[in-house]
Amino acid sequence: MDVHLFGLMEKILGAENGEVTIDIPEDNFNLLMLRILRDKGRRENKTIHFVATGPRSKRLIGSLENGVDLPKVEREEKAAAKKQPPAGRVRKIIMIFALALGILAVLGAAVFGALYYIPKAEVILTLSPIPLVKEIPVVVDADAEKVDAATGTVPGTSQVVEESGNKSTPATGTAIVGDKAKGTVTFTSAQIQNCSQGTKIKEVSSGLFFFTDAALSFDSPGSKDASVTAEKIGSSYNLSAGKDFTVVSGCSVGGVSISGTNTAAFTGGTSEEVTIATAADQSKLLTDLQKELVANAKETIQGRSGVDEVVVDKAIKTEVLEKTYSHAVGEQAENVSLTLKIKLTTITYKGADIQELISQTLSSLVPAGFTLFPGETEIVPLNPVLKGGKLTFKAKVSAKVIPEIDEEKIKNDLAGRNGRSAQEYLNSLSDVNAYELVLWPNLPESLQRVPKTTNRITITLITEE
Repeated sequence: MDVHLFGLMEKILGAENGEVTIDIPEDNFNLLMLRILRDKGRRENKTIHFVATGPRSKRLIGSLENGVDLPKVEREEKAAAKKQPPAGRVRKIIMIFALALGILAVLGAAVFGALYYIPKAEVILTLSPIPLVKEIPVVVDADAEKVDAATGTVPGTSQVVEESGNKSTPATGTAIVGDKAKGTVTFTSAQIQNCSQGTKIKEVSSGLFFFTDAALSFDSPGSKDASVTAEKIGSSYNLSAGKDFTVVSGCSVGGVSISGTNTAAFTGGTSEEVTIATAADQSKLLTDLQKELVANAKETIQGRSGVDEVVVDKAIKTEVLEKTYSHAVGEQAENVSLTLKIKLTTITYKGADIQELISQTLSSLVPAGFTLFPGETEIVPLNPVLKGGKLTFKAKVSAKVIPEIDEEKIKNDLAGRNGRSAQEYLNSLSDVNAYELVLWPNLPESLQRVPKTTNRITITLITEE
């Protein structure tokens, strides 16, 4: 049983004057508990006074006093609990109705937002351009502060950049290198004569030439030894012993008066083909490395001045400050490298400034109802001259002129149309050669619609190739 019942029974047991007053709680108490307490009081010869603390406990006490059986009371309590006062039922109905209205409002807002904000439309209009080509004199002045169409002047910036780098390339030249053969010849002279250093002799059978390494003198007829060196490199000069030699030049008498022979073989003659550095290798290295350093210098300029800074390649003055090759021309080498340091001097200008100059200059040439097509104007500097603080050239301008298109009007006219109506409208534009309409999301044709807000509509202009 409930813990409150035992506590109340202990209260009955502890009463000393024969009377006990018990407060009956509203919750967790029933008629059976009341009967138990009443019977306990009778057994203890004590009078029990039950006090109601609320309507339910009052009803329980009345049922006990009236002798109502327990099941009937419980049925009545359950029936009373199921009954709802009319006012509560009305409030419940009102709450359900208000909730339904709230859900409908939220759904309506969601549908409105979906129709108003989610859809996107992309319109691509193809126009037929009129080509416009003209040469315009341009002066890029480092002292100018603004574009002046009357004089063709745009502001410029003097640029001085130093760049250094290293580059290598395989050597492409070939050469035959080696050592000359050497040996000793015994000369026999029939007359008194002198032979100078470098006397030229010829081996009879092979026709190979040799030169004496030192002067040779005959004070009387006789024989003397002299060391000789081959005319050229190569193993073909390694002659075996017993060869005959005649004097070609270098002796005071010469001719048949003197001859020679070798008692030992000549040795030391060698030759092989090797790779060497050439002038073309050095020239290619210089050209390629200079090009790389100039490109690096242009990046440096644009890094500190912005990507819109224009560098005219033919208006760059390049000064070589340091130039060192790893191998001289003709030296044996597998690779040739170059270490180079250059100074680049030029005057640059902003692309936006030259575009402004072109627009101002060409504006008078554009027919009424037309405009220059942005983004497709090509400017080529012709014959640039860099002198002092100015860069002058003729700008060859190739531009496109297109009909003026009121993009905002088109957006407003398209807003809210269904797919078919939007296409009919775009097809009616007289200055448009072709169009493309892309609606998102890609719904069935009957549900397709251009957004109601123009911020969700984009228009892109392109020209025919």
